[in-house]
Amino acid sequence: EASPDPYVVKYARILADYLDKKTVFITDNAQLVGYVGSLPNTVGWNPTIATMLNAEVLNDPTVIPEPLDESLKVINDVTAYWSGKGDADRVMPIVDMADIMKIISGTIGWGTPMARGGYSGKDYEYIMTGKRGFEDVIAEIDKNLDEADAKAHEPDANEEIVASYEKMVNWEAMKIVLEACIRHGQRFARLARIIAENFETDNKRKEELLQLANCCERVPAKPPTTLQESLQYDLFIQLFSRSEAIEGAWPARPDYYHGPYYDKDVNVLKRLNREQAMDLVGEFLIRAAEVSQYKVKWVREGLQGIEGTWVWTLGGVNQHGDDACNEMTIALLQAARLVRVANPTFSFRWHPRVKEEVLRECFECIRQGLGYPSMRNDPILIANSMHWHGHPIEEARTWVHQACMSPCPTTKRGFQPMRMANATANCAKIIEYVFTSGFDPIVNMQIGAETPDAATFTDFEQVYDAWVTQMKTIFSTLVRAVNAGRTYAPHYTPRPFLSAVSERSVESGLDVNTPSLSRGNSWITAFTWVENIDSLAAVKKLVFDDKKYTMDQLITALEANWNGFEEMRLDFVKNAPKWGNDDDYVDDIMVKCLREAAAFSKVIKDPSGNNWPILPENVSGNIHYANIVRALPNGRRLGDALYDGGISPGPGLDKKGPTAVLKSCGKINHITDGRAFLLNQRLSPTQLSGEKGYQLWRSYMHTWADLGLDHIQFNVIDDTTLRSAQREPEKYQEVIVRVAGYSAHFVDISRKTQDNIIQRTVQGIG
Repeated sequence: EASPDPYVVKYARILADYLDKKTVFITDNAQLVGYVGSLPNTVGWNPTIATMLNAEVLNDPTVIPEPLDESLKVINDVTAYWSGKGDADRVMPIVDMADIMKIISGTIGWGTPMARGGYSGKDYEYIMTGKRGFEDVIAEIDKNLDEADAKAHEPDANEEIVASYEKMVNWEAMKIVLEACIRHGQRFARLARIIAENFETDNKRKEELLQLANCCERVPAKPPTTLQESLQYDLFIQLFSRSEAIEGAWPARPDYYHGPYYDKDVNVLKRLNREQAMDLVGEFLIRAAEVSQYKVKWVREGLQGIEGTWVWTLGGVNQHGDDACNEMTIALLQAARLVRVANPTFSFRWHPRVKEEVLRECFECIRQGLGYPSMRNDPILIANSMHWHGHPIEEARTWVHQACMSPCPTTKRGFQPMRMANATANCAKIIEYVFTSGFDPIVNMQIGAETPDAATFTDFEQVYDAWVTQMKTIFSTLVRAVNAGRTYAPHYTPRPFLSAVSERSVESGLDVNTPSLSRGNSWITAFTWVENIDSLAAVKKLVFDDKKYTMDQLITALEANWNGFEEMRLDFVKNAPKWGNDDDYVDDIMVKCLREAAAFSKVIKDPSGNNWPILPENVSGNIHYANIVRALPNGRRLGDALYDGGISPGPGLDKKGPTAVLKSCGKINHITDGRAFLLNQRLSPTQLSGEKGYQLWRSYMHTWADLGLDHIQFNVIDDTTLRSAQREPEKYQEVIVRVAGYSAHFVDISRKTQDNIIQRTVQGIG
């Protein structure tokens, strides 16, 4: 603490000390190693992030290991030491206090603007192409340090020296962490060799351990040369990143970056047969599923059943526009059906030249009830990236999922170093605040804008104008906090490891979060979006067009949570137009609202000077916010689950079939109206059986693509199975469902979320 070193160097030394002293272990039969925790079946806790997080750990008896008294003392001592010193303590003072109070109230969004708590991308084109390992990066850093040091000692040294010193400090921190990462890998190598030579009696296992030792002696120090080394290298990078920060996502393109090693080992050199390769691929999925970090309660509620949104990207095209699918694509899809992990999940970049064999593998995963891969429209999303953030086409073609949904390049200037989660809007509050003039009675605060009293509105345009004002106010509040956090992140919450695996930082000597280094890839996640559309349509239809009710009557019913107004409530539920039925009355409102938000997205800029487009999706925020959003004009009551997200129709409200849903969604311009648009669909398992089922689904997907939609994901499981799983969860441990943007084991999510999934309309196609 008394060290004169700059903070980034101090933090690098903390990371290095942790990696040098952390307990390492190898589980039975493992061919890949590394774990966030120090023991199997444990989670990692980073006490440097936030006092709020540390307080939850201290008061959560479910995570404190035995012996309890001894563990509590250690946790208490660590918590006391970091009180007032963590990232949140450093960041909060630089953000407007009124904005922070509104955000941490938990009403309009979630998260805090910290660079070590969110979703970091990776510069895969720099670190995962087989051209360099950590020793090569260290050599680049040493060269830069030598040149900067020589410059600093020139007789005609000028004001550039100050900037050089800052760069030298960052390079030193990067080097400290990389050297520790290499030592950490070598600790696994030594352990594997010790077990093999002194304890293991089975010859086959002894050989595996010696091979593992060779693997960890090579990576991460040197570039991988085999499939095992490539997978281990990737796993190490992710684990080191999670030692530095709380990572809510896992942006990856495993078939693209590991595919060449698979081909070399299986087809060219024949070091592995296909079964051995599949063992490694399946284990890679399991190792990823084991990754877990302790997170605050509202994050755990918003991501029910999973540790984070590990959405891995498969398929698509390469930088030249050619089909990028390979044998690793198929291996991953087949391995997923064997190991049946809910996390990571896959998302498949569909394009017109996808081979039939690969498409069938995607279908089999969906048909067998994994809930993934979700399907993404590659040509649309490449154009979208170019439109919103100006990525050149060659870089846009490298895109992976930054989190659940947002495409992000994996290139030097294109990748986003940190997506701070508090740019996540609870959009149902927009329409709620229209009727409360921005006051939130749930927390007794003025959160939104002080728009006119809704009782004075005499036409729909006045309602809509108030909606626009509330939308802009909420989005601005969230974005201001992120922009401040991102601007100050290089000094207040530096990322020495992430910087060390990023070409732009190694080259420049600047922290990876420095805004000037990147093109920007920001977006506003729009939870609970469609409630606005159905509510506005209901007000327009029943109050102003049909004049069946007055604004005073509606306001009174909403304030009463519809209690005593059940007949009126059902009128708003059943007789007002609903999104997802190919009805221009409500669909036009959807498009109008999205284009209003899109126009505003170009007004609010991120620190890189780029746009803030919205991205409607939900994870399980529709359940998390159920007791925070008051009664709405779509007939929903306080406490009822909100819609399941994105541009998906409300559960049971899509009455005209799946093609009508697609037609409604096709009226949105999926390139210019927003960053991406999540669509949930539930299909009948019976209808998808056999070759006929595949052909029906394939035809449906071509309709989806022709209409220009960017996303769709499927639940294919019947109500009987889900109800049985609710009654006897121990018998249905492997049942997986798609929640919203991710999959989870059905028995691991709350009863309210389970019921919400069951309520989704089972569509018939064909």
